[in-house]
Amino acid sequence: MRLLLVCLTAIFSTEAGVVQGVVIENLSGRALARARVRLQPVPKPGGGTRPMQIRVERSGRFVFLGVPDGLYLLIAEREGYFPCAFGTRRPSGQGKPIEVTRDSSFFTDLRMFRKASITGRVLDENGIGIAGVQVLAYRSRLPVRAVASGISDDRGVYRVHGLEPGRFWIRSAAFTLDDGTGLLPTFGPETRETREARVHETRLDSDTVDADVRPETGALFRLGGLLDCSPTGTPVNVTLASETGKKILPGACGLPYTFGGLAPALYEILAEKPAGGDAGYLEVYADRETTSANVALRPLPEVTFELRRSGSDSRARIPLTLTGHRRDLSEIGIEREIKFPQDRLTPGHWELSATAGAGQFVESIASPYAVRRRGYRMEPADAFDVFVEYQMFSRMQITISDQAGQIAGKVTSDSKNIPGVPIFLWPIADAAKRSLRGYVQVLSDTEGNYRFGGLPAGEYRILATFDLSEVDEQALDEARAIAVHVDASQTASVDLPLWIAP
Repeated sequence: MRLLLVCLTAIFSTEAGVVQGVVIENLSGRALARARVRLQPVPKPGGGTRPMQIRVERSGRFVFLGVPDGLYLLIAEREGYFPCAFGTRRPSGQGKPIEVTRDSSFFTDLRMFRKASITGRVLDENGIGIAGVQVLAYRSRLPVRAVASGISDDRGVYRVHGLEPGRFWIRSAAFTLDDGTGLLPTFGPETRETREARVHETRLDSDTVDADVRPETGALFRLGGLLDCSPTGTPVNVTLASETGKKILPGACGLPYTFGGLAPALYEILAEKPAGGDAGYLEVYADRETTSANVALRPLPEVTFELRRSGSDSRARIPLTLTGHRRDLSEIGIEREIKFPQDRLTPGHWELSATAGAGQFVESIASPYAVRRRGYRMEPADAFDVFVEYQMFSRMQITISDQAGQIAGKVTSDSKNIPGVPIFLWPIADAAKRSLRGYVQVLSDTEGNYRFGGLPAGEYRILATFDLSEVDEQALDEARAIAVHVDASQTASVDLPLWIAP
């Protein structure tokens, strides 16, 4: 097999470029079989080549044959590991471009870093480990959103893995001990409030240790009610969601349902017929035994979306792509395209985004008659939060502005234009973040040019670097990202220096 590979490499290298190498684990130096390697072309001014992707062999080797001339980013990915790009100074970078010609044969090794983890113990009042308790990791920011979880073993030891580098809170979920004592959800080391929770720093290729948590004791209770639907006995799936996860149990029309072992919290209840078509939704704050949380199942509400131009009350006809995901208290659902102008959506909270045409941006997506909900939580900064009632009809209004601005320029270093550089644009205003779905990113083209379009007027920070794959305010501060103002319907010209991580 290896001889055949060598022969094929020799044949194809005479006709087109070859990119090859080996993927290895950073700590051990061993080959990482079955990793995926992607050859991502740097965009050309008039269009470009499609990405190429392969899975590496058991030996960790990979070979791209017949690669067209151009500039490419080389990136390896594997479950449990942080993506690795050729030429980056940091594990989190996107790497530097490789120039491929018909006569070139490029070889490199890609060293992959294992994702971070947090480990500790769940302890009782005497410092003895408690087995079987779920422990959740949250990014240390609001709103509280769990990103991973683990279960304590027979010694009370847990390990939450697959984490990005960053800052996290640890929290135990509600649990009932064998003598009936209830354990309340508790942030480590021993608090119910985020402001008093210990922050844990995570790093690649390492465990953050001694993240112990001592859950507070308290009364747990049951929450239930009647499933109002027909015909009686029809199967229904009931989901209970909170900040500490979700529970799912089978139910039936006309019969009661009950969830046990709950702590005081806000809960969302979603009842759905497995065959589809009918669903019901309820939000309830519960701090005691409750048997009156009845859920009425009705046909999925039909949501109508109406377009308006900014400053006008008349309907507009504008090409639009609308996407969204349902968002309960425990997790974000799968992103899906939403049919326009009408679609049937599961009741509850949704986070919607839309993309309009050139020179336009989405100013808002909202129901003109909706009462603001979830006052206890921050509105998401990267999407428009809407609530879909479980009634038959609902109407959402999408407002489009025709006064989008732009930012354009070149990326330079030592008076040379630099191709293939990731450029990050960070909106300062939350409204702009919702319009753009958070911060946005492009690559400089083969001549070092870049352009961001469809921008709301306002203040932004912008950074060009090979050494980051994502940014936050801390990273922008470290890199001294450039501040830029964008005026409505205008183009701001900004040439960017290449930032190189120390």
